[in-house]
Amino acid sequence: MLPASKQTEILERHTVGQSIKRIAREMELSRNTVRQTIRTGEARRYKRTQKPKTNLEHYADWAKQRFYEVEGNATLLYQELKERGYPGGYSMVKELVRPLREDLHRKATIRYETPPGQQAQVDWGSKTIMLNGKPQRVHIFIMTLGYSRALYAELTTNEKLETLTACHENAFAWFGGVPDEILYDNPKTIVLDRTGDNARMNPKFEDFSRYYGYTARLCRPYRARTKGKVESGIKYIKRSFLPGKAFTDLTEANGILKCWVRETADERIHGTTFEKPSERMKDEKLAPLDARPAYMCKQPIMRKVSNDSMVNLLTNRYSVPWRYIGQLLEIRLQSGMVYVHKNNELIARHPAATRRHENIVEPSHYHGILSDRHTMQRIPVSAPEVQVRPLADYEQLVLSWTDAAQPWPEPSSPGRDSNAFIRVSNPSDRIGNLPIRLNETGGERVG
Repeated sequence: MLPASKQTEILERHTVGQSIKRIAREMELSRNTVRQTIRTGEARRYKRTQKPKTNLEHYADWAKQRFYEVEGNATLLYQELKERGYPGGYSMVKELVRPLREDLHRKATIRYETPPGQQAQVDWGSKTIMLNGKPQRVHIFIMTLGYSRALYAELTTNEKLETLTACHENAFAWFGGVPDEILYDNPKTIVLDRTGDNARMNPKFEDFSRYYGYTARLCRPYRARTKGKVESGIKYIKRSFLPGKAFTDLTEANGILKCWVRETADERIHGTTFEKPSERMKDEKLAPLDARPAYMCKQPIMRKVSNDSMVNLLTNRYSVPWRYIGQLLEIRLQSGMVYVHKNNELIARHPAATRRHENIVEPSHYHGILSDRHTMQRIPVSAPEVQVRPLADYEQLVLSWTDAAQPWPEPSSPGRDSNAFIRVSNPSDRIGNLPIRLNETGGERVG
């Protein structure tokens, strides 16, 4: 009996029109064998044993549809299947969606464009850079205007709520206004918890958005492309600005970053709009900031000024003008800066320390107490004034006493003042320029 592979070949050759004689000759078979194989038309093929149905089969239709909705995120799909009662493992889910990935990648993405002034997008990134000769992980805040693609960027040491709000205020000042809405991912500083499409926003951040008059909108979870404009900005800064850079501190780094944004990022021809962001920025219609004070995200910290004119904050010490020694001052930490106020008046400002146990000193705070001796103030003292006399007057006094040949009184004599050392007959006498005053016991003192 012919192997299944040869039977298949005979049938294929016959299908394309080869004669029995030719097939027999080329395959070195008898014509009867070829003829018999063609007549039966059955090739013995290898048939794989069909696998039994798995637990995933019951969820396959739903999982395939949901796969596109979560943009091919198999991990998220597996978690949702588990919530629906799927008892199997993650590998089976991967096997199910593998054929769907090519189709997913072929699907076109519709770009969502917004009119001038309507929307901005905010996100965080992070990268290790060289600060003061040492590698340090910094956080990158970016706000991108949707219409113009103009961006604001700032490096910080953390992503806390007070830092986030301060960065917003710096961005509003940079752009000269506020958009109608700002799109966010779902950071923990903004979203306290989320159930499906229902999110509970941090009330402090909601109050901040109301204060500046814009609407805070949240992306759907696992939909990174929803805020693709700001995502592109983060990649742009990481790849085009930060590589190879080294800075003394964050203040210097942010100063250089802002110059780069103004001179390079906003002046390039954007790959999507094919225009410069700086040119499109002229058409942005942002709500004016007006003259409102900065939003106080956190209650100020009260600190008493030490004797060396320093205040403590988070293990670090910052100088203030020495005239405030012993007084209580208000301290605020915002966007990498430490602000010190007295009765709402700013009296000192420092870059926040990047390490623990640092002393941040501004030399001008000690002007008049250390560096300039001529301007030191004298403190009035209630002490008696002592008259300075030439030694010749005392010499004349001694000679006069010797001529009188009177004995020196004993300090311990009864009825005598122990401080009296001169006795004269006339209380009004003067010896040279020295006045003589009576004491309580009748003795006299030299002025």
